[in-house]
Amino acid sequence: MSLQSLFAVDSAARTAFAEKLIEDSAPNTDFYLLLVLSILIVVPGLLLNNVAVVIGGMVVAPLLSPILSFGMGVVTADFRLLRRATRTIVFAVLLAILAGFIMSLFSTGHELNAEITSRSSMSIAYLVVAIASGAAASFAIIKPTLSATITGIAVSVSLLPPIAVVGIGLAFGDWSLAVQALALFSVNFVGIVFSSIIIFSLSGFSRQKRAVEKKLVKEEKQLQQQQKQHKV
Repeated sequence: MSLQSLFAVDSAARTAFAEKLIEDSAPNTDFYLLLVLSILIVVPGLLLNNVAVVIGGMVVAPLLSPILSFGMGVVTADFRLLRRATRTIVFAVLLAILAGFIMSLFSTGHELNAEITSRSSMSIAYLVVAIASGAAASFAIIKPTLSATITGIAVSVSLLPPIAVVGIGLAFGDWSLAVQALALFSVNFVGIVFSSIIIFSLSGFSRQKRAVEKKLVKEEKQLQQQQKQHKV
């Protein structure tokens, strides 16, 4: 099998895949609900030093989609998608930090455990994992038969726990912990975006700018209509 055939995707399929990614990363009620629930699982899991609970929260966390859509925005040179993805990611980061901070203040003890410290350690291995995970997630998007692997990919790369540890570190007065945890998230973010840009470029998504813009405009109109209905 040649490299060209491995990443070969026709125009109609590229449009469908791009639209699906945009839908999955839309900052709507479903996204925010999953985000809040995942935070409410991950933060207590970290404080309780319970790896099973932390993994459960990582499965629920919807952060992978907006990060991949950021990579899609770069490939298609669509600044509207880039702005939306950036706002969504920044909001998720700030909410997770705030939740980690508040919940840590009310925790019974301020002791660092293995689950917390492991989310603040840095090594080249984390970057390798992030790049591989981003490539796997991007490839799963263009190959529908592999979509079931997304859950495993979300667990393999640490996205939400390090952000929560930033809040925990701030609550504990441990600035070094907070900075290192934020650095780990940044490394994971860069690794995923980097590999997604490569996979999406090889698959020809740079030619889907018009389809992406059309989908985003349609979503914005639907969101405006929903807001009007809620006001009424």
